[in-house]
Amino acid sequence: MQNEINEKKNGIQNESKSHEKTDGAQDGKSGGLNDAVQKAGESKTSGSCCSTGLEKITMASAIKNIFSTSPKWVAERQLILFTAGSAIFLLMLAFFLYMGAWSSIQNFEKALLPLLALGAIASAVIVGVGYHFIAYKNPVSCEIGMMEGMTFGMMSGFLIGALVGASSGMFWGCVVGMLASCAIGVWAGKCCGVMGVIEGLMAGIMGGTMGAMISVMLLADPLIEFLILFEFLCLLVMVGLAYMRTVEYGRIGSAAKIEPPLSIASTCLIFFLLLSLFMVYGPKSGPVWLG
Repeated sequence: MQNEINEKKNGIQNESKSHEKTDGAQDGKSGGLNDAVQKAGESKTSGSCCSTGLEKITMASAIKNIFSTSPKWVAERQLILFTAGSAIFLLMLAFFLYMGAWSSIQNFEKALLPLLALGAIASAVIVGVGYHFIAYKNPVSCEIGMMEGMTFGMMSGFLIGALVGASSGMFWGCVVGMLASCAIGVWAGKCCGVMGVIEGLMAGIMGGTMGAMISVMLLADPLIEFLILFEFLCLLVMVGLAYMRTVEYGRIGSAAKIEPPLSIASTCLIFFLLLSLFMVYGPKSGPVWLG
């Protein structure tokens, strides 16, 4: 009897030891899994300023340095000057066309001239923000690329759709705004692969159609006054997008190649001429803005 009791005790002790070994192995596996998850999270955010050791850039410090004589911000300063100069050039071009080739168009001053002025400013800012993206040569994280494709495509679509919708009607505003903003969104989001492309397409479809719909819905109201505020807010979002890129990846840097003024101005000119020629000579459908 005593031998049987001793054998049972030994069996219980051996079983408890085997359980302890199993628990220890499971704890080791769990710890290894946690370490792997932590490392994956760190590598996922390796493109942000928090993990790469870049200095934190606030909006106030960025504005102060850009409008000062700091040599570290010379690239951003040049890009802003080129964009502002292009906007002034496009506004002057619209005025000269109004005084010349478009002077015979009925009700042009009240109906189309304000829309073309808004289109000139929008064209310059859209192109300027695009050149700001081009200046960065470093890889872009998936989150930033998706955000850029979505935001840039949607804001561009809102503006183009609203302007063309006011001048040419709901149908053509939706078509032109949707196609243009999808192209812009795909271009901005392709830096991070298929996810950015899908975000750009989705935002372009929504922004182009919504922009045209807003203008047509407000034809009986002070549309130009609304579009001024609307464009200001859309352009503010685009500037914020450029600031986000600066916060995440630092300044462009003096070593970066900023495109010459002629390149930026010519791109703005082509963008504006395509937009304005369609607004003036393109087909009309449904009710349009008559001033």
